[in-house]
Amino acid sequence: MGTILSVFSILGYLVLWNAFMNLIYRFIANWVLGGVILYFVGALVGSFVLAYLIMNATARFFYKLKLARPLTQLNQGIIRIQNQDLDFELKPAASDELGKLIQAFEKMRRALQTALKTAWQLTEDQKQVNAAFAHDLRTPLTILQGNVELLELQSDQLDTAALKDIKQQLDRINAFIERMSRLSTIQNLHLTPSITSINLLTKTLHREAEQLKTDKTIQWQTTISDANQTVSISKSAMLEIFDNQLTNAFRFAKKAVTINLIIEKNSLTIKVCNDGRPLQPAELKNAMLPHFSGNKSGNHLGIGLYICSQLCKQHHGHFTIKNQSPNVGVCTIAKLAYL
Repeated sequence: MGTILSVFSILGYLVLWNAFMNLIYRFIANWVLGGVILYFVGALVGSFVLAYLIMNATARFFYKLKLARPLTQLNQGIIRIQNQDLDFELKPAASDELGKLIQAFEKMRRALQTALKTAWQLTEDQKQVNAAFAHDLRTPLTILQGNVELLELQSDQLDTAALKDIKQQLDRINAFIERMSRLSTIQNLHLTPSITSINLLTKTLHREAEQLKTDKTIQWQTTISDANQTVSISKSAMLEIFDNQLTNAFRFAKKAVTINLIIEKNSLTIKVCNDGRPLQPAELKNAMLPHFSGNKSGNHLGIGLYICSQLCKQHHGHFTIKNQSPNVGVCTIAKLAYL
């Protein structure tokens, strides 16, 4: 565009310059050599100056029209990232090369934001785990200290009840240390999938439920989209999630536990519900935190559900917990995408 405008402008200038030279020809007719030099020098210099001015103006206009906004966006984005502020969004103004560059930069920002959020969440989870560890060790250790002091005062006669209490508290400490070790293992676990048939998958889950069964009844509901399908799944992760779901369901159920299997083309959903009391809003919010406990017994509901949540994430799925209704029972829902 600038080139075309320059060509026509130069042509117009040359026509005007030629007309001007014709007007002053009678004054320089006796200076033939000087007139020729003036004619060509004026034509060349004027053409170059005019071309420079037009191309410069065209470049400035093109910069403001096409380059200014995306370059400003990129510069501001870089400054905000340097300031560790990723809470913004870049939107390309056009679909040209610079627009594609803006889109690539936005993808990078999103990936960086996701990575930072994941790192932050891992840090927060570790804080919760540490808080749970400190909380659960403090109570049994305090009881042990009290019993030891009591035994020191009764050196002539051992209190068997106190010894029994000490053993129970030591069992609690050992059990909790084992759970904490398991949490650390879960955070660094790499799943190993295996190919299995739908029939074998359902049999495995039924057999696991029978092994964990208590005096509560179990009701099964199974929905299968394709009974001949084979799926790639981590059986160990699936069974650990299912075990935690069932353990919590049996613990809080009054009479019955319902297991609903939904086996679809791309995912497996395990929904386990109990007929016990529903969770309060605060309990629902905190149920999957490692330190959460529904009672004062020190048995953490949140540790098992936290493990379920982490395993579901590693299986490209998700884990949720909700009340069946305002007055009845709780459901845990594990959705696993096939690997």
